[in-house]
Amino acid sequence: MRSSLPEQSDVSLLNECRKGNTRAFDVLFDRYSGKLYHYGLKYMKNEALAEEAMMDLMFWLWDKREQLPVDVQLAPYLFRAMKHAIIKALTRHQTNTVPLDFASDPYTEDADNRIRHNELQEAYHEKLNTLSSQRQKVFRMSRHNDLSHAEIARELDLSVFTVKNHIKASLAYLRDELKDYTDITTLALLIFFL
Repeated sequence: MRSSLPEQSDVSLLNECRKGNTRAFDVLFDRYSGKLYHYGLKYMKNEALAEEAMMDLMFWLWDKREQLPVDVQLAPYLFRAMKHAIIKALTRHQTNTVPLDFASDPYTEDADNRIRHNELQEAYHEKLNTLSSQRQKVFRMSRHNDLSHAEIARELDLSVFTVKNHIKASLAYLRDELKDYTDITTLALLIFFL
């Protein structure tokens, strides 16, 4: 009798992933995403960047699943790859921004910052509304209603993998569309995406 997916080894799950089994990937994702996230957070000290690096790595794993050696030791491999993802995320997000607690202090906020913040909020909502209705719904449930991927998947009758894909695509789209606001983009990511 074959064991259930959560009980299978990394090697077995990776073999299932190579066959396109998204449920096996969901098990690997659940097994490693939290550990990789906390590993990234330890070095980056930024929840949004740690989550982004972890998500990038896990989606890279899915994309490259067929190219990985059959005998790969997944845990050490993923943590080595996470080191590279951390470096990549930190270099990609090197911007000088005002700390969040300072920026939200009404006594230190000047009119120009308030105007730019309002413009960014307006642009964010405008761009969010251009996403497909399904992608919008998933993104809002995740980022605005603080629902987990599993809760969203259950509520919308989707796979967790599909939910993760929607969120990743939405983040990439919004980051690209809001790049004109580079001086406050990191601040906005902290406000909107935590």
